[in-house]
Amino acid sequence: MNLDDDIVNAKRLVIMSLLFLLREVRESDLRRITDLSWGCLSTHLARLEKKGYIERKRKLTAKGFHTVIRITEKGYKKYYQEAEKLRKLLR
Repeated sequence: MNLDDDIVNAKRLVIMSLLFLLREVRESDLRRITDLSWGCLSTHLARLEKKGYIERKRKLTAKGFHTVIRITEKGYKKYYQEAEKLRKLLR
């Protein structure tokens, strides 16, 4: 059983788990929740974005621009598949 390292890496698994549950979150909130440095978070997000699992969008709010991270349909399905593989391994 092969696991997708793009998702099953410990830090990316936390990021994808949050996005799986919330569907989208502001980048600043994601950084705060995961306690990752901006550089580390950006590196992991870039890898996930390159695979098409997430997308980043800049949104204008009353307080200025915010970057929102959103799980894609492809990312949602892939995360679910990897979570199922992990459940089977843990049994």
